[in-house]
Amino acid sequence: METKHSHRILLVALNSAWYQSSPALYHLREAIADLGHDTRILSLTVNDLRLDALKAIHAARPEVVCFSAYIWNRMYIQDLLPDLKALLPHARFVAGGPEAAALADLADIVIEGPGEAAFRELAIHGFKHPFPLPPPFHLKDLPFQYRPDDLDDLRGRLLYYECSRGCPYSCAYCLSATDDRNEYRFDPENMEDLYRLSLELDALEALEPRTVKLVDRSFNLRPAFSRALWTLLLSKPRSCEFHFEIYPELLCEEDILLLEGAPQGLIRFEAGVQSTDDSINLASGRRSDWARAKAMLNALRDRTKVVVHTDLLCGLPEQNMDHILASIDELAPCLPEEIQLGMLKVLPDTPMREIAASRGWIWSQNPPYTVLQTDTMSFIELRECEDLARLLNLYWNKGEFRELWKELLADIKASAILIRLLDWHIEHGLPLHSIPRGKREEVFRGALF
Repeated sequence: METKHSHRILLVALNSAWYQSSPALYHLREAIADLGHDTRILSLTVNDLRLDALKAIHAARPEVVCFSAYIWNRMYIQDLLPDLKALLPHARFVAGGPEAAALADLADIVIEGPGEAAFRELAIHGFKHPFPLPPPFHLKDLPFQYRPDDLDDLRGRLLYYECSRGCPYSCAYCLSATDDRNEYRFDPENMEDLYRLSLELDALEALEPRTVKLVDRSFNLRPAFSRALWTLLLSKPRSCEFHFEIYPELLCEEDILLLEGAPQGLIRFEAGVQSTDDSINLASGRRSDWARAKAMLNALRDRTKVVVHTDLLCGLPEQNMDHILASIDELAPCLPEEIQLGMLKVLPDTPMREIAASRGWIWSQNPPYTVLQTDTMSFIELRECEDLARLLNLYWNKGEFRELWKELLADIKASAILIRLLDWHIEHGLPLHSIPRGKREEVFRGALF
């Protein structure tokens, strides 16, 4: 099918950093690849000067300009759009993504929810709206979103890939909390599907990314599939890292046995812990089993070369400072390569909005909607948590003092170590960022030894 008029379509990626990429825009490009439009992707970042972004977009002479809006770039897009509409008065502006609804007064067309089918329908009708939009495509029916000639744009970047959409869990703070899709791109029992998966993994690697990140909400929900994919990765030497978001408590001995064969640098896990107190997680609708998760994290540490990044959250319902310090103390002896202590985001269109409002919480009204105060944690306490997060980034996540941490943790709780480091920084007037390595070592030893 081909439209009567070919449009110059510019898909503008506004990434959070230079090494990021925007998988949604590659999906949109492929969704209309057969329609005869002149479609290109322009990769920018939110760190670019606004006038430089305007210049790059204007230089493309687009007739249609498309943005995918998220919490990290919506305010930037919001600032760009009025000037772009003045500079390109005949262009049509399309916004999609989780934050698209906030751009409804500025964009000509807003797509909410999965965008591939809706975008294709717009492209067929010359980007004139309104008309009935079709149901979304199933993930298994989408073409592979990357091309060999994307190499120059994607080499050395973080490349995203998805094998499933939807999530059966109901974590109140997550955009997938109300996403009842149950879509899988591949059936692990189907040899043709596994062959296609193998081809796509090879195609991803051929783009020479720094990392391929699987964006599935909880990759190991289907153990048979996760093992099938890991087996394919292990079947031959690989040139990049593959990153998976997992539930650690869903791992089992069969997984550990398989992962024992993974060479250094091949697999990274992002393990969502959030809290080591199962009752705190349950207050947000998240069912967890810290005892099992801890056993699996220890098995990964002791028996595999998998790099493990772990996440904790501050500001959850019913959580107080003691809960957060206890989670740090429980998690640190597992010795994950990274501990990210994040602040809860009260995202629109999630159940957490209703929970937060009913409890009288205060949160930022603009992206990223960071919680500022809860009914169990003060503003000052949450800011102290941010200080602890910065210290973890300085003294844990860089991997410089692992042996010293192990030595200290035999006698001192991790939270006590962090508090001593914080006191040292305050006493000596040191910032919690941008400290050179030599100074970091001096501070670490001075505060703890």
